[in-house]
Amino acid sequence: MVGAGMAGCAASWWLEHEGWEVVLVDKEVEPYPSSYLLQLDAEAVRVLRLMGGDEIIDEVTFAAPAMSVRWGARKVRELGIPADGGWRLARRSVLMSRLFDHVPPAVQTRRGVALEALEHRSEDVLARFGDGTAEAFDVVVGADGLHSTVRGLMLASEAQSVYRNGLTHVWINADVPLPDGRAVIASREGMLTLIYPFLDTDQTSIMSLTPVPVSRVLDAPRLVEQVCDVVARLGPDMRDVAAAARTSQDIKLTRFSQVRLPRWYTRRVVLLGDSAHCIDPVSGMGAHASLPGARVLAEALRDNDDVTAAFARYEMQVRPFAQTAQTITARAVEYSTRTQGRSRLATLAGGAGDLVATIPAALARSRSRGRALTRAQPRSPGRT
Repeated sequence: MVGAGMAGCAASWWLEHEGWEVVLVDKEVEPYPSSYLLQLDAEAVRVLRLMGGDEIIDEVTFAAPAMSVRWGARKVRELGIPADGGWRLARRSVLMSRLFDHVPPAVQTRRGVALEALEHRSEDVLARFGDGTAEAFDVVVGADGLHSTVRGLMLASEAQSVYRNGLTHVWINADVPLPDGRAVIASREGMLTLIYPFLDTDQTSIMSLTPVPVSRVLDAPRLVEQVCDVVARLGPDMRDVAAAARTSQDIKLTRFSQVRLPRWYTRRVVLLGDSAHCIDPVSGMGAHASLPGARVLAEALRDNDDVTAAFARYEMQVRPFAQTAQTITARAVEYSTRTQGRSRLATLAGGAGDLVATIPAALARSRSRGRALTRAQPRSPGRT
């Protein structure tokens, strides 16, 4: 298992649960130091509970707040949306740390060890690491995120597999509580802005998507000022948030990115989570794609002695959701920000075409599930 993030830790848990001997490696000693917010929808929460993660949910997540949606060029027009009790928020670094600690003791964990090469052989895959060691594995799972080493070695380069649309995320944690505790989503002045409260502290998280050509070097001070100006104009209740954001030192810039691949596996190597199908953090659906996906992969390997057939079943079940979520996310942010020089009508028309293209995969997934109900094979313990 390459990558000790959400997908890697969850898959390590499920695979060990199904009888596999698992080695979990990550090139970083502390893979996820940032403290930005991460969202778990009801399905992700359900799978985490199935993993015995009730304490994690109770101790480091909090219920998603009610939300207001604001739009319009000259004045604030607001639509209130009540909180959904099934959705949870968490600090990314804290949740990741707890998930890593939740990995079963039987799983060998190696942090600070970088994967450098993979070589398919007749009955296994030889992995070579940066510390000079090499080891053979029955299966290699690449759960190493957007900049996946496994994907680059075995399936496609980042240039060939990552979709970018010229939008940049500006992440700011401001040391001020969000008025009335309601999250805010705003589409104003060519930006899409999401403002959420940290309910465990008096802090506010701001994430704004703004158009910046991919070829241009990111100017952090200018982008922060631009975002803060827009936040301040959302209404009088947002002025203190904007003022605190201007002085924040907790800032990060990232590019809107989606991993789009025609296939997620090759022979004995398979991709999982963001390395296979990054949706983009603005979607809030990364946990849904990672946690249930890890379970589906483990169950597919349990029910199929042929790992390639197992990988195909896993992809058939997970791809329709991931592909649809990618389409909805990309079209929504491009519609809100009017990126790539396209009219809003053209963006909506393109989105409709993308969604229609996902229907055959969704139907295939439904038929596959029906067949799976009538077939179950015993697992073979002791595999690595």
